[in-house]
Amino acid sequence: MSVTFVNCFEVPAGREDDFFARWQDVNAVMRTRSGYLEHHLYRSLAPDARFRFVNVARWTSPAAVAAAHDDEFRALVAGPEWQEIGSTPAVYEEIHHGAA
Repeated sequence: MSVTFVNCFEVPAGREDDFFARWQDVNAVMRTRSGYLEHHLYRSLAPDARFRFVNVARWTSPAAVAAAHDDEFRALVAGPEWQEIGSTPAVYEEIHHGAA
């Protein structure tokens, strides 16, 4: 059973490019972690949206997500450049899927 990790980011106006560059650095590490399957990063088309970016990543299990968010990950996001970035992460299971 795979799970979906969703993280919604509050990025101050003018910091979008900086956020995306830093997010790519973190994502490069996460993609090497055991249990990682895929990801999508979405950017809001509305400049005043609360969550300017939403990361959606699939993992093999909740344990894989937890293991990936280790000391190395925490060190990557502990710098002062991340202090203004708010995030709301959670792990979800799929209960319904629809397609055309």
